[in-house]
Amino acid sequence: MGSRDLREATRARTRAALGRRSDAAAHARGASRTFLNGLQPPVREETASAVELVVSELVTNAVRHARGDLCVLELDDGPDAVSVAVRDGDPAPPRARTPDFTGSGGFGLLMVGRLADEVTVESAARGKTIRARVPK
Repeated sequence: MGSRDLREATRARTRAALGRRSDAAAHARGASRTFLNGLQPPVREETASAVELVVSELVTNAVRHARGDLCVLELDDGPDAVSVAVRDGDPAPPRARTPDFTGSGGFGLLMVGRLADEVTVESAARGKTIRARVPK
């Protein structure tokens, strides 16, 4: 077995169906922390914090702005990064808003873009998946 095969064999993945509930982001953060705590070798605390923030922002956006009841979190540990994917039932791509310093938001996608080295959106007829790659 080559080094690539071994790396693939030891990759960790998890999936959590959250739904569009008010407590979905809290459940997503908990699922993320459990996933990250089980990784070998462990990720740095800075990486874990960045992953948790990306998860929280993407799930919060899905709950607040997407149509339908679907909200699914997927985490994948790769050799150089942790990939976060949030799927919802709304095919419309996310729209960045002007940040509002009075408390009505607009910072989430900007933060995700700063913490991840790659963010992609895959739209389909039944929804979209937003993927963010957080470097280790």
